[in-house]
Amino acid sequence: MRREMASRNEQLSRADQVRARRKIEPAHRKPIPQPPKSTTREAESASRVISRHTYPGMAREARSKAKPQRRIYLPTDTPGSEIRLPAVPEVKLGWRLLSAFLVILLGIGIYMLNFSDSFEISTLNLSGAQRIPAEEILDKLDLSGKPIISVIPSEIEAQILAEFPDIKSVTVRVELPANLTISIQERIPAITWYVDGEATTWVDEEGFTFPIRGEATIPLKVMANGDPPRPLGYVDPASEPAEKAETPILPTPSVDPQFVASVLKLRGYIPTGTALLYDPENGLGWTDAQGWQVYLGTDVSQIDVKLAEYQQIVTALLERNLQPGLISVEYIHAPYYRLE
Repeated sequence: MRREMASRNEQLSRADQVRARRKIEPAHRKPIPQPPKSTTREAESASRVISRHTYPGMAREARSKAKPQRRIYLPTDTPGSEIRLPAVPEVKLGWRLLSAFLVILLGIGIYMLNFSDSFEISTLNLSGAQRIPAEEILDKLDLSGKPIISVIPSEIEAQILAEFPDIKSVTVRVELPANLTISIQERIPAITWYVDGEATTWVDEEGFTFPIRGEATIPLKVMANGDPPRPLGYVDPASEPAEKAETPILPTPSVDPQFVASVLKLRGYIPTGTALLYDPENGLGWTDAQGWQVYLGTDVSQIDVKLAEYQQIVTALLERNLQPGLISVEYIHAPYYRLE
């Protein structure tokens, strides 16, 4: 009991001490936490209507406000220091802007190809020509001063073959800025055709005729009093209408190829240096060294038989002291001769 009484007195004394101390010292109390005052930003957000739905305009506004900016720092002479420049927004090129740039660039390129002097044809690189000058081809094609972009190789090739029958094949290549290269293969003349003693045209082994250009070593001459036989279905270009066709007409053989083969076959049977003769009625022949004319017709498939028959006729005439003026073995079963 005594201990309990002593502890109470001790507690009371302590409480009295605290009360006395509070009366002497001013009270230092902790401030009571107050709720923060509302800011203008919170008031604006509170007054703003919130919607759960998203609209294209809202998303675009959010993206536009969040554009990244690129920071640029410049080093200085002092180690560890640098100068920061104002931030520059990053610009990203879209596909539409890139497409527009490519279209503009392409338009400039097309304009230069059509109107710039650097892309106009002024010279022609010709290869494979031995008798045809490049200037003549360029004048016929009328390409001088035209833009290289307007040249279509296939059309130029067809036009060259139509204008120059003495060209067998042609290849046209177009290269920038203004290079036009033409590679040709000329026809090789095999026969020189004479009419009334004057050379009029050349004939190749395929039956194509073309004008005489310069000098050439022609193995065979045909002295004729008319035109050579035409192939079946041949149409003279001079008889065609004067209107120019949309596409050039390629040349066709103007001499019967079988007739050309017959002429070339006779080359090994006639005397060296002797010219062949051609008559529309009697066919092919030559002038014999004794002065008369020999005709074998246009079909020389049986030339050996015809030549043997011709020798028998000559032998029979000389035995009878007859001087023929013409011997024809065009028809094997009906040969004939004419006396002078």
